[in-house]
Amino acid sequence: MASYNLDSIKAALTKGDKTASTKSSATSKTAYWKPTIGEHDIRFLPVNSSGGEPFQEVLYYDKLTDRRIVAPYGFGMTDPIKEQFDSLRKSKEGWEIAKHLRAKERFYAVVIVRGEEAKGPQVWEFSKDTRDAIYGILSHKDNVDEDMFSPEVGYDFTCAVTPVIENGKPRMFNGSPVKQINLQARKKPSPLSKDKNQVKTWLDAVPNLEDMFKRQCKDSEELHVVLENFVAKLSGEPSSGDTGTDLTEARTGRAANNPAADKLDDAFADL
Repeated sequence: MASYNLDSIKAALTKGDKTASTKSSATSKTAYWKPTIGEHDIRFLPVNSSGGEPFQEVLYYDKLTDRRIVAPYGFGMTDPIKEQFDSLRKSKEGWEIAKHLRAKERFYAVVIVRGEEAKGPQVWEFSKDTRDAIYGILSHKDNVDEDMFSPEVGYDFTCAVTPVIENGKPRMFNGSPVKQINLQARKKPSPLSKDKNQVKTWLDAVPNLEDMFKRQCKDSEELHVVLENFVAKLSGEPSSGDTGTDLTEARTGRAANNPAADKLDDAFADL
């Protein structure tokens, strides 16, 4: 059985951008790989995905709190933030809020990093650009007859990581250089490992990424609180978490002297 569905990969490359990315805190036993500057040889492990794609897509709200939040609608679950986004984006005033509610996508693969085999399967988070680059390799005419992620006859990939340079200096973000990822498949196929028992151990240890991230989704009540607190902060009023202050009263009390807040109230009236 193939490690991925080529039709799903081609469809993912051609479909329109979705609106959605957080640092996962799935389980303490899950190992995460963050590629450093330099070259790394990696091997992608098959991931069980309901859509037939070899990577797990996760949508995140990254502007509502100090930590990004998994968007439940990405897993077909009730999501009041997405409902508000769809409603508010229809008007000019509503867009002032909606633009902050748009989810962003990130993608996750499970890999064996050569030289770090003792760590077993590691989860790698990357951008849509990196996903598209990998999908481009998998769907290239020279590779369409290959199962490039096969444990038996698949391919290792060389992951070259370089800093993004601007004006002769590395571009920085949060104190770290912004990285550029380039992946190339090795010229010849190879087994995941010559030790069949080791292969079985690694494959058995591949986490169920879909279940892992679904467990991180907040329920509707929690998301409503997040949304109200964010809008309160955006409009300069006390949040619903402030002691002794009712959110509705606070909003009403400052509306007469705050035209910008009036617009936010009008846009957010259907919450």
